[in-house]
Amino acid sequence: MNHLDKIRIFKTEDYSQLTRWFKLRDVPVPPLEILSNHGYIVDNVAVGFLYLTNSSVAIIDGYCTNPESDKNARDNALNWITIHLTAYAKNSGCKLLKCDSKIKEVIARAKNHGFKEIGQFTCLVKELN
Repeated sequence: MNHLDKIRIFKTEDYSQLTRWFKLRDVPVPPLEILSNHGYIVDNVAVGFLYLTNSSVAIIDGYCTNPESDKNARDNALNWITIHLTAYAKNSGCKLLKCDSKIKEVIARAKNHGFKEIGQFTCLVKELN
């Protein structure tokens, strides 16, 4: 399958797909309101998001795949999503693209796309209710 033809911009209506994938993976589902407006999806296969900041730094995050889809389809889709998110960041004037992961396969994929490892950190969040 040529994912270049299948990739498209993530829409609110796609949230149910994403929710299902996170649940199948037994991972907490991110609320819709914290997902970036800049995401790409390959239906029934994979999704990823780009978070633009108020500086020249952007963050790639929110990747998820459908564990019931073909492994090769997931791999290809994630590569195309990464290529599209990277291009979007560059076209938006970003000079640095950041991603965080502790998953060795994600780290390897990032390196294959030209990311370099700068060390390990603890990620901290605070909910603002």
